Amino acid sequence: MPSRASAQKAETVRALSGNHTGIDDVLVQGVEGPTRPLTPGDPSGISHLTPRERQALILLGQSAPNRAIGRQLAITERTVKAHLANLMMKVGVSTRIEAAIFAYVHHHAIRRPAA
Repeated sequence: MPSRASAQKAETVRALSGNHTGIDDVLVQGVEGPTRPLTPGDPSGISHLTPRERQALILLGQSAPNRAIGRQLAITERTVKAHLANLMMKVGVSTRIEAAIFAYVHHHAIRRPAA
């Protein structure tokens, strides 16, 4: 159910368009409320992460750059990039920022040992 503020925004969009049928209802729906989850990614992908990918993701969630992640895990930056690319695919995020947000939001699940 859309909030009152988003319903008012949708009404404003309709009013500004003169209520013409030419306005795209999809655009109005976007104004009425979020169509995407509030956080990026798919938490069910956490179970597919390797222990090393989990470690890299935790460090990424703490804003560590690749060089620092590599030093902490005693691996090369190239290996860090490979781990990040793999884990991003597994949890369904497309950017480093999304991965960091995902790590921050789901840190408890990421820290749990893989079953």
